Parts: sequence; structure tokens; C-alpha cells
Amino acid sequence: YNLRKLATADGSVYMIVTKGMYGLPQAGKLANELLEKRLNAHGYRQSKLVPGLWKHDWRPIQFTLVVDDFGVKYVGKEHAEHLASAIRQNYKVTEDWTGNRYIGITLDWDYDKRQVHLSMPGYTKKA
Repeated sequence: YNLRKLATADGSVYMIVTKGMYGLPQAGKLANELLEKRLNAHGYRQSKLVPGLWKHDWRPIQFTLVVDDFGVKYVGKEHAEHLASAIRQNYKVTEDWTGNRYIGITLDWDYDKRQVHLSMPGYTKKA
């Protein structure tokens, strides 16, 4: 890389990082700050009391974010589409409108009983 040409007298090389660098301790914090700035522009605010919980200023929508997995609760699909559109402006998005999986957990919704059953099929092999 011919870094010797770029080195200072004491042998140091200085650089500016303009993209994420996975593995850096501050990478997650920096990514979250950038996401917050981008979503704030669309009216989404992260809770000051519950990290990872987000709400819109007026839309009936809230979501949790764990690493890169969004769990969204909304009233009216147009509000969920607004969130997806806001995220899609800067990130590659895959969507699952069934709500059957979140952070590796399978969710089995029973709307009549107002219950959800959580499982992790295949997590442990049968004995």
C-alpha cells in the first residue's frame, strides 16, 4: 500500500474513516447515532427511557430495534409503509409482513386469545 510515503516522522499513519468498520467498539454507537439522525428527519424518536424503542411524533406506530431486526407495532399499514420507506432511503431492507420471526424467535400469534407463543425450532437437537 506504500504507507511509508504517508507516514509521519515517528512512523505513524493517520486516516479518516468515512464508512462503518465492523469490529470497532464504537461502530454500533456510531451506526445508531446515524440511524437516529436519519429517522428523526422523518419524525421518529428513540425513547429516552428504553433504548431500542422508537415512536413516531404523531403516527400510531412504534418499533423496537435489536442490531438490524425491527419489530413493528402499528395501526394502519400506511404508517408501517412510511417507516419502511424512510429506512429504505439509506439501507437495504427485507420485509416480512407476517410478523412470524423476530431476533431469531418464532412468534405464533393467537389474536383471539390475545396471546403470542414464542419458540426457537431447531435450536436444540432432539436427543
